[in-house]
Amino acid sequence: MGVCDTRHMLARRPVSRALVALVGATVLSLTAAGCGSDSADSAATPTTVQQVPDLVGTWSGKYEFPSPSKGIVIPTALDVVIERAEGANLFGYESFVDATGKTIKFPLVGTAEVNAATGRADVVMTTTGFYIEISVVDADHLAARFVRTDDKPTTFLVNLTRKK
Repeated sequence: MGVCDTRHMLARRPVSRALVALVGATVLSLTAAGCGSDSADSAATPTTVQQVPDLVGTWSGKYEFPSPSKGIVIPTALDVVIERAEGANLFGYESFVDATGKTIKFPLVGTAEVNAATGRADVVMTTTGFYIEISVVDADHLAARFVRTDDKPTTFLVNLTRKK
């Protein structure tokens, strides 16, 4: 055997411990997820992750929002239209009627996933200057938080219902 240069071993040692810990945690997770007993207790514990529901469609709601210069603006209608889904990726637009009566549309892109902690599907849709965080309440209802971050910052909550 040759001379062992411990400088190289010490440099690799923390990585090796991290790798061992990661592999160990992965094995434990896989074992816990796939090897549960067939007892009544384990049958009552959900082990499957829900799928993101079909969100394609037009979702509508009314909201009011705070304006730094005008206070609370009167209730306004909002549509979030999800035109298509490609896996977890969503494509569509936001539409509303402005104070002059003109319909305004902003393109949106987003992603959806099931929140492991809550079991609910969560969505974030965005465009330049704002984003919308959405929680799926059920097949026909969404709870949304709109956040505008550009030159006219504001935020509001809106409950959206699927148009039939």
